[in-house]
Amino acid sequence: MKVSLSLTHNCNLACKYCYSGRKLNKEMPFETAKKIVNFGFQKAPSGQTIDFSFFGGEPLLCFKLIQNLTRYIREKESESGKPVRLSMTTNGTLLTEKKLVFLREQDIDLCISIDGPQHIHDLNRLYADGCGSFADVMEKLELAKKNLNSFQVNAVYGPRTLRHLPETLDFFCKIGASSIHLNPDISATWQGWSYAKIVKVFEKVARYYVQNYQRKNELALNIIDNKIVLFLKGGYDKADKCGMGKTEWGFSPDGSIYPCERFVGKETTSPLCLGNINGEIDNARLGIVREHTGNNDRKCHTCSYQRYCMNWCGCTNYFMAGKTDSTSQFLCNSERATIDVSKQVFLSLEEDPLFLEHFWNYLNEEHAKVLRKARLDVR
Repeated sequence: MKVSLSLTHNCNLACKYCYSGRKLNKEMPFETAKKIVNFGFQKAPSGQTIDFSFFGGEPLLCFKLIQNLTRYIREKESESGKPVRLSMTTNGTLLTEKKLVFLREQDIDLCISIDGPQHIHDLNRLYADGCGSFADVMEKLELAKKNLNSFQVNAVYGPRTLRHLPETLDFFCKIGASSIHLNPDISATWQGWSYAKIVKVFEKVARYYVQNYQRKNELALNIIDNKIVLFLKGGYDKADKCGMGKTEWGFSPDGSIYPCERFVGKETTSPLCLGNINGEIDNARLGIVREHTGNNDRKCHTCSYQRYCMNWCGCTNYFMAGKTDSTSQFLCNSERATIDVSKQVFLSLEEDPLFLEHFWNYLNEEHAKVLRKARLDVR
């Protein structure tokens, strides 16, 4: 169960690709936040981890709210016996040692948004006056390294920066990021990016990944690791796929309910707004959302990449193709390229001890059987 709380639409940056809604200087009331937390505990089945994510805008503009809300969540966790994971995504510029100590003590996973080295990052991640935020982010990132055992980074790439992904990956490895996420700008216009163009970039990323393991450097990279896990599992299962309005919920600062945090920026008149936590869920709208979850493209159902393809992601489909249940050509090309290069990685490193250890959590007592099947599937 994932519950994302957009604590504010306000932000101290003015990123060009921001989707988080109108910049209103108003944060989520604590009473509204508590109702959302209660909603999460009520909806989550027994034994299932509840992932509460602090989001924005810039959530660190609401640090006092984060402190109070975290304590409330931990109390509910203790009372209910339901396990909780806390996370926060931030632009990093407002981090301080005090805030980082709180995150560490409360076991809140931190993800810092940074798009790569300065000439890439400052293309889009700007202050309102047009100045880049790279220098400030790097200063606070160094502070995070001193105060946390680990931290994640997230880079959003667009049509202008896709070809720079190998350079961005190298940069992240050199600054010591524990886990690296590379994600496309789903609101961008991706015309002209064919499979052939995309795979050339991802092949360079894959070679860099393999070279790191050959040099005994462990690397956690979402676009490769996620596919390797799928090879080990034999593909996506039902629990992995889009849970819009079932196991995934997003909430705006005023308590409006959405089936995913990516939709929070939409107006409350949108059919993707499912009501308000201070009132009721619109069951008619919820039924329509659930009906259009997944992928109804017939060509995808018989595709050889189907088991490993993320064509079912409702928010990605909506922003790229205009429908939650219909995929775009760019996503198709990108997923095919990612799957192909991940197979190359898998076959290159299938005997590498560090590589196998990296995926140990997915290789339980039957790891040999699973790995053997995965090798056959990949080949």
